[in-house]
Amino acid sequence: MKLHDRAIILNELANSYAMKMQYSKAIERYKEALALYIELAKTKPIEYGLPIAHVFSNLSIIYLHLQKYDESDELHQNALKMHRVLSKYNPNRYAVELAQCLVDGVLYLKQHTFTLYEAEIAINTITLDYEKDELIRVIRKLHTVTLG
Repeated sequence: MKLHDRAIILNELANSYAMKMQYSKAIERYKEALALYIELAKTKPIEYGLPIAHVFSNLSIIYLHLQKYDESDELHQNALKMHRVLSKYNPNRYAVELAQCLVDGVLYLKQHTFTLYEAEIAINTITLDYEKDELIRVIRKLHTVTLG
């Protein structure tokens, strides 16, 4: 079986475990998938950057549920780094992912609302995207809630 296929299967298995709240099994599978995606990214970094960011985000969510906030924040920061790089490479394709990751940090990890400005800037770089308007509404609502 190809490395790519194995990584996808492990990631899907991890997603299934996470949905069933079998977090220890999910963490193991995500880490295995992450190692394979990182290996694959050595030759195709742009192709595998997004799956790596998603695995970091998924692990962050699990650690948040486990109330391991430092681990959750570190994984979220890793996801943000990946999203930032991808968004610089191709804003039309990746800016929504970056903005959503920034919003998630404010909503779930209680990160500073200042990052919402970065999210809005990222969104405004997009020329056309169906998720853009909805995400801008969420960002502005969060600004209103935190400032008001």
